[in-house]
Amino acid sequence: MHQLDQNHRSEYVVVSAPNRAGKEFIQQLRKKGIPYYAITNNNHGKRRLEAIGVNQILMVNTEDTKSWTPPDIRISKVYIFEVSFNLCCRYIQICKEWNPASIHVITKRGNARAAYRGLGADHFTYINHNQEALQLLT
Repeated sequence: MHQLDQNHRSEYVVVSAPNRAGKEFIQQLRKKGIPYYAITNNNHGKRRLEAIGVNQILMVNTEDTKSWTPPDIRISKVYIFEVSFNLCCRYIQICKEWNPASIHVITKRGNARAAYRGLGADHFTYINHNQEALQLLT
């Protein structure tokens, strides 16, 4: 019964993991037993996630704002690993609609912070190496 109660109240981390740092972050979530969903906007991204063993994937249409309805899960935090400024902005907009506790952007560039904050990102982590992203969970 305890297991059922725990699953019933589970909150999920949502991760956009289009790069190596994001994939390594997903591995850390698994090791720590943190429930998560990955987010992607295309079939290529979905296949890449499935190839690393991700089976809980949120597919989003980044071009259709009417489709940005919240998934039927409770979301605690969102981690967006940036590879594209435009896509990162869109993911922030989409995930903000889902009312997470916080949105974290992990980026290698420092010049987009104001734009991301204006869209609703709460935290920013600048990384030079993929290893630095793994410290987000410590």
